[in-house]
Parts: sequence; C-alpha cells; structure tokens
Amino acid sequence: METTHSQKIFVNLAVKDLSRSQEFFRNLGFQFDPKFTEANAACIIITGQAFVMLLAESFFKTFTRRQICDTGTQTEGLFALECGSRARRSPNW
Repeated sequence: METTHSQKIFVNLAVKDLSRSQEFFRNLGFQFDPKFTEANAACIIITGQAFVMLLAESFFKTFTRRQICDTGTQTEGLFALECGSRARRSPNW
C-alpha cells in the first residue's frame, strides 16, 4: 500500500513588531495556530497546508547568517493574498 504524505508550506517573514503584525493580519480576518505562536513567532493559517510564520527579527536572525533586508529601501519579496472584496482590505493600504 502506498502512503501519501501531506506537504505543507511555511513562508517565514521577519517583522519588527510582532504584536502589531498579528493585529494587522487579524484585522484582515486571518487566524493563528496556537501550536506555533509564542513570544517570538506567530503562525498565520492560510489554508490547512499553507502557513506564514511571522518571526520577530531577533528570532529570525537565529536562522540565517545574512543581513535582514531593509524593506524601506529594498524589496524582500512579492507576496499576494486574495481577499474576497476591497472592503476586507486594510484601511492602511
């Protein structure tokens, strides 16, 4: 019998202010997985197989020797999240 393994994706992002970042995503309607959410990290549930890990910069730095990108002057990445309507967009956009 062949065994199928579910594959999951975790996108890890460094954030300056973890609490503020969580509030932003909560206001968009996302929920967090408490198993992977603590003082240094928060796990946003995108789907049952896709997650975004928000990592406090100090914690993120423990995973890499490279500098964290200054997103004020550089592009760290391009990410797209579909919303059901413009009404669900953050008022800060």
